[in-house]
Amino acid sequence: MAEPPASSNSGGGSVSLPLIESELYFLIARFLTTGPCRRALKVLVQELEQYQLLPKRLDWQGNEHYRSYEELVLSNKHVAPDHLLQICKRIGPILDKEIPPSISRVNSLLGAGRQSLLRTAKDCRNTVWKGSAFAALHRGRPPEIPVNYGTPPNLVEVHRAKQLTGYAKFSTSFPGSMYQHVKMHRRILGHLSSVYCVAFDRTGHRIFTGSDDCLVKIWSTHNGRLFATLRGHSAEISDMAVNYENTMIAAGSCDKMIRVWCLRTCAPVAVLHGHTGSITSLQFSPMVKGSMRYMVSTGADGTVCFWQWDTDSMKFNNRPVKFTEKPRPGVQMLCSSFSVGGMFLATGSTDHVIRMYFFGSETPEKIAELESHADKVDSIQFSNSGDRFISGSRDGTARIWRFEQAEWRSILLDMSDRLPGDACSEEDKFMKPKVTMIAWNQNDNYVVTAVNNHLLKVWNSCTGQLLHDLVGHADEVFVLETHPFDSRIMLSAGHDGNIFIWDITKGTKTKHYFNMIEGQGHGAVFDCKFSPDGQHFACTDSHGHLLIFGFGCSRPYEKIPDQMFFHTDYRPLIRDSNNYVLDEQTQQAPHLMPPPFLVDVDGNPHPTKYQRLVPGRENCADEHLIPQLGYVATSDGEVVEQVIGQQTVDQDEQGLEPSILDDMIRQLQLQQDQRTGADQESASSGPQNGEGTPRRAFRRPSFDIQSPPNIGLRRSGQVEGVRQMHQNAPRSQMATERDLQAWRRRVVVPEIPPSLLRKQEEYRIAKGEEERHLYATEKKKSFESLEKSDSESSLIQSKRRLHRRKYRNYRTRHNIEQLETSDEERDNCFGLIEQEAEESEGSGSSDEEEEWRSDKKSNSNSSSDSSSRYSDWIADAGINLQPPVRTSRRKAIRYCSTSEDEVSAEKSSPPKRRRRKRRKKPKPKKQEEANAPTQPVNLELSYDWHPPVWITDTALRRSPFVPQMGDEVIYFRQGHEAYIEAVRRNNIYELNPHKEPWRKVVLRDQELVKIVGIRYEVGPPTLCCLKLAFIDHATGKHTDKSFSIRYHDMPDVIDFLILRQFYDEARQRNWQASDRFRSIIDDAWWFGTVLGQEPYQPQYPDSHFQCYSVKWDNGEIEKLSPWDMEPVPDNVDQPEELGASVSVTFEEVEKLLYKPQEGEWGMRSRDEACERIISGIDQLLTLDISAAFAGPVDLCTYPKYCTVIAYPTDLNTIRTRLANRFYRRISALVWEVRYIESNARTFNEPGSAIARAAKKITTQLLKFINNRDLIAL
Repeated sequence: MAEPPASSNSGGGSVSLPLIESELYFLIARFLTTGPCRRALKVLVQELEQYQLLPKRLDWQGNEHYRSYEELVLSNKHVAPDHLLQICKRIGPILDKEIPPSISRVNSLLGAGRQSLLRTAKDCRNTVWKGSAFAALHRGRPPEIPVNYGTPPNLVEVHRAKQLTGYAKFSTSFPGSMYQHVKMHRRILGHLSSVYCVAFDRTGHRIFTGSDDCLVKIWSTHNGRLFATLRGHSAEISDMAVNYENTMIAAGSCDKMIRVWCLRTCAPVAVLHGHTGSITSLQFSPMVKGSMRYMVSTGADGTVCFWQWDTDSMKFNNRPVKFTEKPRPGVQMLCSSFSVGGMFLATGSTDHVIRMYFFGSETPEKIAELESHADKVDSIQFSNSGDRFISGSRDGTARIWRFEQAEWRSILLDMSDRLPGDACSEEDKFMKPKVTMIAWNQNDNYVVTAVNNHLLKVWNSCTGQLLHDLVGHADEVFVLETHPFDSRIMLSAGHDGNIFIWDITKGTKTKHYFNMIEGQGHGAVFDCKFSPDGQHFACTDSHGHLLIFGFGCSRPYEKIPDQMFFHTDYRPLIRDSNNYVLDEQTQQAPHLMPPPFLVDVDGNPHPTKYQRLVPGRENCADEHLIPQLGYVATSDGEVVEQVIGQQTVDQDEQGLEPSILDDMIRQLQLQQDQRTGADQESASSGPQNGEGTPRRAFRRPSFDIQSPPNIGLRRSGQVEGVRQMHQNAPRSQMATERDLQAWRRRVVVPEIPPSLLRKQEEYRIAKGEEERHLYATEKKKSFESLEKSDSESSLIQSKRRLHRRKYRNYRTRHNIEQLETSDEERDNCFGLIEQEAEESEGSGSSDEEEEWRSDKKSNSNSSSDSSSRYSDWIADAGINLQPPVRTSRRKAIRYCSTSEDEVSAEKSSPPKRRRRKRRKKPKPKKQEEANAPTQPVNLELSYDWHPPVWITDTALRRSPFVPQMGDEVIYFRQGHEAYIEAVRRNNIYELNPHKEPWRKVVLRDQELVKIVGIRYEVGPPTLCCLKLAFIDHATGKHTDKSFSIRYHDMPDVIDFLILRQFYDEARQRNWQASDRFRSIIDDAWWFGTVLGQEPYQPQYPDSHFQCYSVKWDNGEIEKLSPWDMEPVPDNVDQPEELGASVSVTFEEVEKLLYKPQEGEWGMRSRDEACERIISGIDQLLTLDISAAFAGPVDLCTYPKYCTVIAYPTDLNTIRTRLANRFYRRISALVWEVRYIESNARTFNEPGSAIARAAKKITTQLLKFINNRDLIAL
């Protein structure tokens, strides 16, 4: 029955309302339905129907019809009761984007002014400041900007405010919006390769760039002129440092050397040889101790070198105080940072350990090893004014450390933390967070961390609270630079080519620049630095550019060309025995060569006006600025015209007579030779004796000509250019007497004014005394707290004994090589380290320190070693020579609680093998439990349940052994017994003696078996259960007789299952005494000599397990098995020094891995089969049904997953393993694919939707794998 049309006189009388008002009444009523105001709702509905205020229905003729409230609800089922609330919540953020409020992220329906939801752009326009506004301030308060004021006051208004009030805030005087006026003055191409290092001198007038083309260049900050090129390195520049006196620059390189130059003259000061690996970081110490100073370098060889030098003589001691921090081969030192006063040095390394050094004694000493991180520590930085420092690790955490009661305590910053209301994106669920860079702001109130998900996170440095997420980068960020005096400003840059200036207090962008290079895409930005005055910053990129930014006019930079090279930049060098260099063509030291010519990247000389920019050519006549050109052949066979020298006047008539400048330079060089020789002779009897005159005994150029490697970007159509400028050429030059005087008096980099230098030194001395006092005071607090309890003292004494044993063990690696200290002094140094580190374990803390203490407690409960921390699910294809996570040595100490335990361990278990790098955290001892309150395990924070890396790694390795279905292996009983003894001794898990395999079947010392069953048990620790079937030697097939074992990868326990292929190859070698061998340990070759062969244990006389006694080149004697040793090829690279290692190449690793046998991959080769299956998985990943199985399960969302599933896997993990050729045969792949369905059914209900989807995915993939003729799913 049709409804009657609306009438104005029906019911209680209708009120004509706009539709939106009627809908609002309806939404208000809907909102009240879920609240407590039931009576108000009833009255409201009655009145809405009485006055007909609800929305009306229109028929097809346009007539309106009344509807009751219930009818309206039924016809609008999509309108939820909170519909009005959701609308209100969304209005604010949308409006904030259009018209920013005064206070961001604060949304109120009742706001006024710029907080009002009814504000318009007109309401927020500038208001005019009047004089009365300044004068009407009480008690001298600074001027406060009105709420509706748009832009900050200008400088005139600010100074007027100072006159009226006597004070103005810095933020008012220099508002953050001022940084919007920063612009790029110039982008200069000055290198042929990526530039990873940039630095300002201490005055801010010069910029230094260090590149992969082996050069260090000096530029003017204010106009971009190229002042000098420092040559000498033969590999990429890895780090640079300028000393605090602004007299020297040091550059470290991948050629394992450190070169130091005088900044005034560019003369070489020292060439330092102390590392056997690439230099990873370089720092001048701020410590002031008379005229004595230190420079510190860290290397990829795992060493830290402390180089002593003198400010008066500018001479370095060539013999550093050297710490070799290698608990095992392969450890690299990655980063370092000094405290403000220079008393503390912190270093990070690949073994997860932060090492602390103290400079308060006569020589540097190591005072602590901090092992809270679970992956390599590759960024570390002390605060700008305090005693705190921050460390960033690839384990996805950063820690803020401070020294209290003789121990370093930390606040944890977890990169997986999110701001309230921020949802976890799909990409973040499959990405393991990693810290890529860290930084303090200027006043140390905030720290900023860069994460590999391209976010920058701003944290409160005192509480560890996450304040802001800075969004803008599209790739990883490796550059974070704080402003030298503005605590609000932080600069970031990354591989995406973006450069941002941030206001970190507000969490907003202030300035953005994108490094787009015409015709070449964007250039990744590798380094940035602020000038000391904050008016400029310089960036370098992947294409060899230097970018100079700043305030003010760019006109001075318009006078220089876009490409600036000296024609001598890439000429070959000859080196003497101490690695000092001469230019091969002129036989002169590079800093004494005549002024070069300025050329472009192709070697073409720039016009005359640009040649006057070269230091020494400013006042030359025009005819002396014309270079002599010659024709040379490029590597492509093309003949091009390039600079080969200076054009002379009447050269044909005058011949090649030397000029005044040549004579002058020869005299300068001769004088320097004489001075250097005298210095070396006088110093030969002193303690800082060098190794000879730097330029003495040069080798014949024909045998020792070296030039930087030809690395660099090859641009389209580019010829060799400046690299070809090393042809023989005339050396005559023309110059006036005035030019010669200017050349002699030249100053490339100005010095710091003496008064300013004194003030800076006084400040650093004062800070150093503060740090020394802090260290002494906190140590005393620790000693007082240790006397409180006898039980605590006994525990500490036990740990102290273990600590000493640990250091004695590591001394076999020459842990500290102080070349001029006695053994007694070294022992004393170790004793001090032990005492401080161990006694700190019993120290107490006050209530105000609870936050630092609580983090430490959580760390001790939840931290575990590398094997149980993380799985590198997204490893790149190919063999990763660096395991994703490293070992923590602390776990080795916890295995024993008394000295008797350690003695028994040494007698009954195999010797400690340096190859064993993964460690499992044991259950805590009763003694330790008594000293710590029992807390429930937090599954979201504890990683003890996670499957270890040796199981989840996606790249196949020779060791440790990872079982796969169908493997034929040799089982060694004595190795298995040693494993069981280690588990029992360390109480890793409960053992049932009656289930030991030799109690059920007769087992010889070694058995040939086949893996016919694999199952994993949830930990901790995660155990691998294997069913091993005996193989009949006659038929080569496995029999019905079998036995089972349970095991896990454990530190200091040798593999007792060896692939048959490796065993057979090793037996054929027949090692004899005096044979040379090499062995892979931690991805490096170590060399040694065979001493002889004898059974490892008398009860197993025929076993090959650990049957060879060997002597390593460093003097250590150890037992090895034949499959651990490889013959040394004739043409192999030997280590540079006895006892050192040589890196393993990718090709060498491939040769040592398992070689598939015929039929293990069907009729196809392994490569063909893997690529076919990879294409099938790629097709499967495009289907919606496979989304849940594409990557690892998010343990933040499902924290209990790892307590149910022992062997997690997914499609991407399988795909990565196929790409890495991880599986030894196709049956191993099929076994893992089936685990996808098994895991889904185990964790979920067997009949659930996700379990059914897993079954479909698994069935489809197995069908594709088994049908080898299929190309597509």
